[in-house]
Amino acid sequence: MFLNFKLTNYRSIGEEVVIDFSIRDRQKLGACAEINDQPINNIICLVGPNASGKSNILKGIVQFLNFANKSYSSPFYKCAFTTHFCGNDTHTGFSTEFIDKKNQYRYEVSIQHNIVQEETLLKRDETTKRYSYIFNRGIHNKISFSKEIKINKQDLSRLGDDVSLLSLLLELNYFEKNDLLILKNFYANVYPEFFFVTQYPDGKINMISQKLQDDNILLDELIEELKVIDTGISSLELKKVKKYIGMVSEETPRKREWLTILTKHKVASKDYSLPMLEESSGTLHYIETFMHLSKVLQNGGIFIADELEQSLHPDLTSRVINRFMNKDKNPNNAQLLFTTHNPWFLQDLTKTQIIITEKNNQAQTETTRLDEIAGVRNDENYFMKYIAGEYDGRPKIKET
Repeated sequence: MFLNFKLTNYRSIGEEVVIDFSIRDRQKLGACAEINDQPINNIICLVGPNASGKSNILKGIVQFLNFANKSYSSPFYKCAFTTHFCGNDTHTGFSTEFIDKKNQYRYEVSIQHNIVQEETLLKRDETTKRYSYIFNRGIHNKISFSKEIKINKQDLSRLGDDVSLLSLLLELNYFEKNDLLILKNFYANVYPEFFFVTQYPDGKINMISQKLQDDNILLDELIEELKVIDTGISSLELKKVKKYIGMVSEETPRKREWLTILTKHKVASKDYSLPMLEESSGTLHYIETFMHLSKVLQNGGIFIADELEQSLHPDLTSRVINRFMNKDKNPNNAQLLFTTHNPWFLQDLTKTQIIITEKNNQAQTETTRLDEIAGVRNDENYFMKYIAGEYDGRPKIKET
């Protein structure tokens, strides 16, 4: 499980922002787990006005996790981090602490002008409670390793200044099988900017279709879920179609085979088919959400969801959140980090699971976990208190 994430100088984030899942023993009131005697929340909700930086926090976490996992093999995930507009000459930083197979780690990276300045992976000794490094990397790839890592010099020579050393070690199998798996077990509805340019919306349907084609169990689960939540969909059919994507010449159109989904509706004992893109936006969003949800509950890890309630009825959003609260449905202690503009869901959470985001007078995102506010009680109705403005975190509308 992840204990925390920390971000510095990324988009609207200036000074360090902390998303903390760890809690104290006396705060074990809601959906939480305990590993190595450390209580950890399963859920964190970010709430605040538009432009306060909620989405930027999630984008930063997802971009850094992709950087740590894939930057060695994919040019899309190399250093390309957007700084705060006041912070072009300072570093962008990311760190996370997490527990993997009962071992606790800390990963930290500092980047400036798309060059890695520092990168460190540390492991904690459970007896002394102290961290010692597995590797430590400085500017221009000055690197030292612990005795755990015996690296091939030829592999190391492939490391670029804009690539994560951790991604190289992970992708070239320098760790034991399934070690640090939590860094790969993250699921998100937050995508890189290039995704929307090249793949949305037909490409997104194609991507979903490919995943369902490769996983018949997930396909069956999704069909059953769509029946349960009253979408009117009785089944799904994967179908290959020809898409026009331009012209080879003035006379010859360019075609590409595309995998898409037809939804089946049974009306008066007859079956009718619709292209998935003709379904409601709520149905489309729930399908994508359920696919992430199924995988994270099955494998463990974290689901990072921006505007979880987008186009969804509150009952469906609550259905997703409740899966993480139910130990029978969440046996692997999967975690949910989500943003919302609907404070209704706050009443089902504890004060350690709610983070208020706001902008300060320096145009920087600030976060406050609700238990950091003096006087907030465990038995408060956080929904009513929030909409009454007692925690701030609401737009300050000024009529002229």
